[in-house]
Amino acid sequence: MARISRNFDGRPDDEIFEKVHEVMEKIAQEFSLDYRQNEKLRQGEVSKMGITGKFSVRSSVVVVDMKYPMLVPGSMRAKIEDHIERKLDALFA
Repeated sequence: MARISRNFDGRPDDEIFEKVHEVMEKIAQEFSLDYRQNEKLRQGEVSKMGITGKFSVRSSVVVVDMKYPMLVPGSMRAKIEDHIERKLDALFA
């Protein structure tokens, strides 16, 4: 399992969640992933063929946990994680 996190000090959790939700929704569309979100809990999940990404927003911190089946090559994992990291880094840019 891989964990990606970013701290957005000074930003309200609702604002961070809304931005992350927009990004994850676009990523889900790009890669034809199933996407579910729970605005009340500030959480969401994308999945496809055993690959699962769950995110949550708490105390100005976004945490994304990625879980892959054993057959997913490391290069594909790195590509997915790099894509998410770049999107999070540009969240409020």
